[in-house]
Amino acid sequence: MDGPPKAFAGRLIVRRAAMNHRASRTEELPEHDGVGPAAQGERVASDDRWLRETPIAHRGLTGDNRPANSLAAFEAAAGEGYACELDVQLTRAGELVVVHDHELTELTGQSTRTAELTPADRQRLRLNGTDQRIPTLAEVLERVAGRVPLLIELKRPSLSLNFDLVDEVFRQTAGYPGRYAVESFDPLLVAALRVAVLRMPSDRRVPVGRICGLLRTAGPVTRMVGRSMVSNLVSRPDFLAYEVGGFPSGLTAWWRRRGVPVIAWPVVSPDQELFARQFADNIVFSGYRPSRGKDLAS
Repeated sequence: MDGPPKAFAGRLIVRRAAMNHRASRTEELPEHDGVGPAAQGERVASDDRWLRETPIAHRGLTGDNRPANSLAAFEAAAGEGYACELDVQLTRAGELVVVHDHELTELTGQSTRTAELTPADRQRLRLNGTDQRIPTLAEVLERVAGRVPLLIELKRPSLSLNFDLVDEVFRQTAGYPGRYAVESFDPLLVAALRVAVLRMPSDRRVPVGRICGLLRTAGPVTRMVGRSMVSNLVSRPDFLAYEVGGFPSGLTAWWRRRGVPVIAWPVVSPDQELFARQFADNIVFSGYRPSRGKDLAS
């Protein structure tokens, strides 16, 4: 069989997510002929070549006094011409904070859930004993200022039909002058992102991606859907971010043959990069500097 099975349960989950997105409650995702990104005829109008060509620094270019997802790490990556991957979560206070973990003890030394983080806590807490604090998405956008592309991962603690996170990300990026793309592990968020992007004027649309792989640390539903990629048949991502430990993968090869770029993550050495580039178009890297970057960021 030349492709993944069309599982009814997976299609139902992501269609319900799209239908419940508050910005488009009466719409379903558009139907498409064939299989591939929603892009054929409806694809983003902006230049997304960087997704294939510009190496992406995992949570910024980390190092001494440059912890992951810090303004210093993003500044360093932008200065060397690398695109930046970052994680965003929505707090109960309504802030979009740039942090990976749902619980902050390991990062900050204080037992606080990210969802409960207050603006005062965010200003006070420091990352991994450095002088860096947890930034907001608005602060990252202001610091990077369009110099390099951004790959924004939307995160939340559990699956739900609440899509305030999607709405707030697009509200804050509406006037951003630089290139960016959005992605998530969460199949419901990917479906909601797709609906939101298709409602945008064609010249403002941005690529929507799905993060997939072995997902050993993910919850059982996310892991099952992520490994099978069945929800892609409905949400039609513009690109896939695939865990490097899962290569070679027949599923990613199948989607890649249909024009969907594949980005390997996290790549942590030159040797692993050589391996990953056999199966992927680009990399999200950490712990070393790929030879490419500065020349491709323009």
